[in-house]
Amino acid sequence: MLTDKILKDPRWAGMRHKIYLNLPFWIAASLAALVSISYNFIFKICEDWAIEHASQPIILFTAPIALLGSFLIGYYFSKEALGSGIPQTIAAMELSESKSPLLQKLFSFPMLVVKIIGSCICVIGGGVSGREGPTLQVSAAIFYQLSRFWPKRLPQPPLPAVILAGGAAGIASAFNTPLGGIVFAIEELSKSHISLVRTAVFQAVIIAGILAQLFLGNYLYLGEVNFGTFPIAALLQTILIAGIVGVCGSAFAEALYRFGKWRVQKTLPTKLALTLLCGILLSATIYFCGPSTVGAGKAVMVKLLQDPGHVDPLLPVARIFGNLFTYTGGVVGGIFAPSLSSGAALGQMIANVFGFESVKLLILVGMVAFLTGITRTPFTSFVLVLEMSSSHDVILYLMLSSVIANVSARIVSPKGFYEQAAHDIVSTVPAT
Repeated sequence: MLTDKILKDPRWAGMRHKIYLNLPFWIAASLAALVSISYNFIFKICEDWAIEHASQPIILFTAPIALLGSFLIGYYFSKEALGSGIPQTIAAMELSESKSPLLQKLFSFPMLVVKIIGSCICVIGGGVSGREGPTLQVSAAIFYQLSRFWPKRLPQPPLPAVILAGGAAGIASAFNTPLGGIVFAIEELSKSHISLVRTAVFQAVIIAGILAQLFLGNYLYLGEVNFGTFPIAALLQTILIAGIVGVCGSAFAEALYRFGKWRVQKTLPTKLALTLLCGILLSATIYFCGPSTVGAGKAVMVKLLQDPGHVDPLLPVARIFGNLFTYTGGVVGGIFAPSLSSGAALGQMIANVFGFESVKLLILVGMVAFLTGITRTPFTSFVLVLEMSSSHDVILYLMLSSVIANVSARIVSPKGFYEQAAHDIVSTVPAT
């Protein structure tokens, strides 16, 4: 029969093998997108409540409680959920070849639940924290768990590909930036595996991106940003601001890393005292710098781009120190979106102080530069900002700012925050 001939054809057998090999990536990407959408919905409700009450005295009391609650739920139920989630995923990539037992802790079901609940507790009380880094770890965990329970009689997906594709899908669905997910996978999560798993990464990003758009709409993270033409001076202004903000981003990252490394060696009572102190300092920052301190920072970025001429000199202080006190409190939560808002505030302030005309452009330059200073992933930084704002007419300025910031950041430290934090996680694994 014709059907038998087709089934026995070697080409059909090869195609069927490829389908079975890619099927876990398709299913995991779909699940990751659905979880990311639900997480986004819950996180937004919590963040909106905090922003709505940011001008009221209650937020000054809820901030320390939220930081304590987020830390404690992570400490007692899944220590691997504490922090951003990106260093954990990078560490998992490095450990994937050896199939270290630590992988099961980094991507466990308790971690997944604690990551979502802990970050929402943090932000609802006024914490300056984002969901993008946590989404990346949650997505990678979904991919990892699916691979563990994948039927043994079917082709098994390679573990490095599973983690890499999961991380890329997480970034793509969190920011609605498919290209950003792919570039991040290449630049940050893997230096050696990408040539082997590029198809899996692309497919995971496409599926996660399509489902995110299907449920959330084809939105731009920051809305559409329109530009006119720029004088030649804008090029020099881009270089200046990228250099300054890149150093600031690197200094911020180094402060986070050194404090975190010092904190991890302390006893639980000391950690609790430090978290409470950070909560009190966060409340003081909210009190003195205003309600713009609160939240992940998306609303702040949108407002700056819509009204670039309105200058609040305390806004950079609020965003940077709010995020610093939140993260060093040992909470569950990320620094990705808060870092972008810190860069936006710095870019706007410096541009207005010097009387530069192209303020809107320099806000985007500040975002790229600050994120580059923290992550040392210049391509990811400018691609994310480019996709979030659909600012294709300023792509060369954003590319230039990422390169300049990457160079100037080395004045403070030769390595980025995520890389250093991931190395510390890997170093806890005994040598075999």
